This record gives sequence, structure tokens and C-alpha cells, in this order.
Amino acid sequence: MKKIAVIGLGYVGLPLASLCAKKGYEVIGLERNTEVVALLKSGKSHIQDQVVEQLLLEAHATSRFYPTAELSGLSDCEAYLICVPTPVDGNFDPDLTPLLDAARDISSYLKKGDLVVVESTVFPGTCEDIVLPILEEGSDLKVGEDIHLAHCPERVNPGDAFWTSENIPRVVGATSQQGVRIAAKFYNSILGGKILDVSAVRESLRPKFKLTDDDYEESHIPLGSVTMMRSIRDAEAVKAMENTVRDVNIAFVNELAKISDVLDLDVVDVIDGMSTKPFGKGPFFPGVGVGGHCIAVDPEWLKAASVKAGYMPELIQLSRSTNNGMPAYTINLLQDALNDCGYPIKGTTIAILGVAYKKNVDDGRESPYFAVHKLLQNKGAKIRVYDSWIKSKSTVDSLVQALQGAQAVVIVTDHEDYISQMKEMNLAQYDIKVVIDGRNCLESQDISSHGVIYRGIGRR
Repeated sequence: MKKIAVIGLGYVGLPLASLCAKKGYEVIGLERNTEVVALLKSGKSHIQDQVVEQLLLEAHATSRFYPTAELSGLSDCEAYLICVPTPVDGNFDPDLTPLLDAARDISSYLKKGDLVVVESTVFPGTCEDIVLPILEEGSDLKVGEDIHLAHCPERVNPGDAFWTSENIPRVVGATSQQGVRIAAKFYNSILGGKILDVSAVRESLRPKFKLTDDDYEESHIPLGSVTMMRSIRDAEAVKAMENTVRDVNIAFVNELAKISDVLDLDVVDVIDGMSTKPFGKGPFFPGVGVGGHCIAVDPEWLKAASVKAGYMPELIQLSRSTNNGMPAYTINLLQDALNDCGYPIKGTTIAILGVAYKKNVDDGRESPYFAVHKLLQNKGAKIRVYDSWIKSKSTVDSLVQALQGAQAVVIVTDHEDYISQMKEMNLAQYDIKVVIDGRNCLESQDISSHGVIYRGIGRR
């Protein structure tokens, strides 16, 4: 295998394409946004992430990475890696449109022996029931015999300098045994770790107890390893379920935060205390809301598949409802705090700090910022927005400009640059009356000592 195509050059596709070029493959990167293509051709990333930017520079130096908006570039490839977004719509129903379009785009270019891998997050059954028929109809080839269809769920963690596309363990499943072996061999060629099967993983993860004392050794999966799943449906379920586990746990600590408010507790102190237990812990922390293209989306895909099969997963539904409700809960905290100092929300100038769904990334997908902004807008607030990583959504150019003339601050994203600035500030000098810490990143006493009302999520 020498030439591959990566369909979609976003947060998943760009680092994958760059890594493949770095590892010696000729890579065609299909991206419909012509401005992004032009930028990538010059060796510049449209994603603000040091790891991705460095990987792109290395790929660009090889002259083996060819970004394009033209479908004709897909000819003669031997592997097609689909990395397009799989969002949910306004009703939180899965939107397969980008995936279906990508499958149709590549189908007419497929030839015998080719490998198609879906990295986009999907619900169990999507590859076999939806993607497979499109590939067979467009190519006149039989999946599992003439061509191979696999799923390798992406595990991108934007802003993480350690776990990157070069070392994160991956799982693969396919519609045939031959297909899963071919896919595993390909991913092993770019990751360089071990190829395992799922039964070997189960054994390696089991704690190994010593006979001499009560201590035990924790086993782990090697960096860059590739695990072969027994079915493509199991591989599809891995991503949806691992993020649903996170969503449920975050919903639970958001519930603990609300309990802490009514019991006059500090939930962060409590969680720090709980974290000293050396086993069976997270920790997870509450906040203004859950965002990103994983936790806020994948549970909806898993729920949709379950409902389609006849079962309503009530715990997932409740967790999604809890986490989706945190922006409104945060605005209620703001309203109560402003009332305490004689201000209504209507007509009051409020600075929203942060658009990104988490700190130190320029990714705003599914961020709670959008719900917070809409709620404040509907209540008649005068809104200022500042995000040092997403300048396009900012209405001011700096933290100081956001604070000047504002009566309240709502922290949605705890980017390190401006949070470190805030920790050194006396916010009362800017006439700030209220700080709502949606990420529990500041210390209550540091803010309140200057006469400013501080409210965290579940904090005193």
C-alpha cells in the first residue's frame, strides 16, 4: 500500500493525513473548503494546535501530502480514510449527511483490493447497514470479497501534547477477518505499536495481584497499539460507549454540584478529598456544560441506535438532559448573584470569557458558550465576548477590554492565558460586581476579598 486518501481535513483528518505522509505514504487529502486547501498547501494549519501544526510541517517537508478540493485526486488510491464530521441536528438526532456524501464520493474510484476505513463516529450498524450498500452500488464490487470496509473510531484529544495521533492506542473492526487484519496492519505501520486482539487486551488490563502482599501491578496497553475487535459493530460501539460513560459521570458530578449548593459544601474540595482514594475514582468535575464533538454528541448516537432497536436508555437520556441543562443553571446563578447587588440581567453588561468547548483549543463545536450566549441575549443583557483562541467570535480584542464597563463575568472556557491574568487582577478596579466561574478555575476567596461576588458550580 503506497497511496492513500483522507476524506476531510479537520481535527481528525489533518493529523492523520500528516502522520501518514510522515510515515512514507503518498497522501491525497480531500477537503471541500478551498480556503483551507490553499492554506494547507502552503504548510500552514487552519487548526490552532501545536502538535497538529508541527506534524503538518513535517508532512509538508516530505512533499507527499497533497491537499485538494477535487474528487479526481482520489484515483489510484489503495486506502480511503473517511474523517468527516458526524454531528447531531437541532433535535439531537444523528446527521449522517457528511458520511453518506463521502461514501458516494469515493465509491466510483474503488477497485479490487482497496481498503475503506470510517474514522467518523457512528452508531453501531452504520457501516454495514448504510455505508456498505453505498460502496457496493457505486463500485460494483463486493465488500468483504473485492474490497474491505473497516471502522477505526478516532480518538483525537485537541490540546493534548502527550496523547496524539502518533501514539494513542486504536481499535479496528471490519466486515471480514481479512479486512480487520489489513486495517490493523495499516494502522500499525503509522503507529508502530503492537497488534493485539480484544481477548489479549482483556487479559492485559486485568490487574496482576502479587502473592507476597496486598499490592498489585496495573497492566496497560502499549503506546501506539492496534486492537482488532471481533466485529465492526463492536468497533463502532467503542467510541460511542466510552464517551457516554464520561457523559454519565459528568452528569453525576453536575448533580453533586447542585447538591453541594443547597448543602453549603464546596464540591471541588469534596472531589479533591475523594480523589485521594487510590482506586475506583475518576475524578470528574462539574461545569457550565459539556461540549466538543465527543461527549456532547456520541451519547446521542448511542441513544438513537438503542431507541431504533426498541429500548430507551433512560440513564443516558437523563445524563444528556442534566448536562444540557447546565448553561441554564449557570445563568440562574448569575441572575441570583446580580439580584444580590441590585442589578437585573436586562440591560447589564456581561463579559463572556470563552467560546471553545475546553481550554487551550480553538474548537467551538457543541460548546456551552452558544447556549449561554443565547440565554443572556434572550434576557436582554449587553454581551461582550472574548476568547483568545477563537478571535472570530470575540467582540473585543483583549481581556481588559472585556472587563472594562462590565458588571459581571461568566467564565465558559478556562484558557490558561487569560485565567492567569485574572488571578493577578483586582476585578473590583474594573467595577465588576459578579464572577460566575463556570469551570471552577478561580479561588473564591481571591475574588470575594475584593468585594466581588463569586459563584462557582457547586462551590461556596
